[in-house]
Amino acid sequence: MADEGYDALLVTNPQDIIRFYYPNRKALYVIDDFCGTYSINETDLRNWDSVMKRITELIEYKHIKIIVACRLQVYLDEKFESLSVFKINVCNLLSEDLCLSSTEKKSIAAIYLKTEASCIIKYIDLHNCFPLMCKMYHDNPERNISDFFQNPFSAYEVELEQIRIKGCLGKFCALALCVMFNNELEEEVFTEERNTEIRTIIENTCKACRLEKGTTGFTLLNELDSLEHTFIKKIGGAYKTINDKLFDFLSYYFGKYMIQTLIKNGHSDLIKERFVFEREDGMDQFITVIPFEYHDIYIQRIIDDWSNGKVVTVFCNKNMYTPKFKQILHCYLKTLDKTYQNN
Repeated sequence: MADEGYDALLVTNPQDIIRFYYPNRKALYVIDDFCGTYSINETDLRNWDSVMKRITELIEYKHIKIIVACRLQVYLDEKFESLSVFKINVCNLLSEDLCLSSTEKKSIAAIYLKTEASCIIKYIDLHNCFPLMCKMYHDNPERNISDFFQNPFSAYEVELEQIRIKGCLGKFCALALCVMFNNELEEEVFTEERNTEIRTIIENTCKACRLEKGTTGFTLLNELDSLEHTFIKKIGGAYKTINDKLFDFLSYYFGKYMIQTLIKNGHSDLIKERFVFEREDGMDQFITVIPFEYHDIYIQRIIDDWSNGKVVTVFCNKNMYTPKFKQILHCYLKTLDKTYQNN
């Protein structure tokens, strides 16, 4: 595209396309996690709906092009139909026509793994994220290569258990906090004066991780820094996992290890996207199914978010598409005090 005179711009919302548009300049706009990361985001959808007429007009001028990337489950959501302009030209990178061939995968393995590439040839078709796995192993080659390529998340689970069992609770807690803050753990929450809510979240997470009371923010920062390149990366003052797949796994892992703490303290978007009452066919393997004994706690968290003005987040909760869940929520609401219901 650069050869054709296009400037590539990474944007995060549709208003940027209109804002940065100049009639005589060719521009290629790129949007990642289009309309949601794990499921379609109703707020994002409405933002796009509100400007689709204008964006469609701009596309017809031929001076702009738009590339959006999203997970398959977002694209297949029936609500995506309202953005039909983005279904005209589709590249499904998992399709038979576009997926990596065995030859291409072997070439990628040779680049990252060098002489060890031959050890994992029989595993190249096990996971769609094979190129990412090659990079992950290249960045941290201390694992058993065969075990890792057969089940990378099993390898991570063993590693996390070793971190916990061997008493490296600061590192364990640092990873749990990344999950609590939905993979956007700002450095400033440890270095600046915290509000009561953030302080409570950190204290409760430390307690759930069996970390001694009084652990300082600077100690946790040091632990996060020690996890860079293996679990964590730091971008613009925020700590994140090195890739989205690893965050999927960590959310699931800590969803099992400290589900009550996670439900009560986790970021509202985490509550919205990562927990379900019942597993459905085709659902992501790293979605946490809430055991029955925690249903009331989860419902109460939904109500707390609602009471705190997070109405959109509540009604975009993936459980809201399940009639059984809506019935349970309705029954729970009826048990509340009338004054609380009216508020």
